[in-house]
Amino acid sequence: MILTQEYRDLSILPVSNEKWLVIACDSSAGIGKKKQDAVEIDPAITAAFCLRVPLMELFCYGAEPIAVIDLIGNEYEPTGERMILGISAELVKAGLADIPLNGSTEENMPTKTTSVGVTVIAEIKAGKENFQMNETCSLLQLGEPFVGEQVVKNRERIFSYPLVKALRAEPGVMDMLPVGSKGIQYEAQLMTKDSEFQIHFLEKDGLDCSAGPATVILLAVKTDQEADILSRYAELKKIGEFKKR
Repeated sequence: MILTQEYRDLSILPVSNEKWLVIACDSSAGIGKKKQDAVEIDPAITAAFCLRVPLMELFCYGAEPIAVIDLIGNEYEPTGERMILGISAELVKAGLADIPLNGSTEENMPTKTTSVGVTVIAEIKAGKENFQMNETCSLLQLGEPFVGEQVVKNRERIFSYPLVKALRAEPGVMDMLPVGSKGIQYEAQLMTKDSEFQIHFLEKDGLDCSAGPATVILLAVKTDQEADILSRYAELKKIGEFKKR
């Protein structure tokens, strides 16, 4: 019997003594080209950003994606076809063009809103310990909180996969966590779970805004390496500090 471990939004399956599987997923509805969609946009973009969320979660954790499954709640032509194109293009951007892509579309019922779910399966070296804060450190922010139509208007401003991977490889970066609909404050507090630390924000504005499809990533950075990292990554800004209660 495989005992699954839940960590934040990830499911971790220790399938062997060498590697573990890590699973992340996301869904999107009401964003597309159908009659009752709340936001009108090319379904290819909808699906691409739906994929982006679990990819960011996995990259921030340090896991390497090995397969993607899309569950499209619409017909293949034209909606599903556009979504698959968007997912495939996003995999290229993430450097994952060659990993398997499988899925399903809805061919039995007519649909009036756009809907898609994406699951990404990744792997990581067995024995990885989940992050627990144990020292004073700085909170840095990558990106800005965008949602809905703002995501489309600001696509060129949203950070890239190579940048996220580079930051994850920095020795001074202790933890990274994408921000979604619950906002910066919620995710920053999640970073302190089961520890003696609490977050002190430099400013109070915008902490509860939705960051939609992971348009913000929070970084816990060692205090003595904060200045160096900020000097080399102009995309980052300091928004708080983690200190003992």
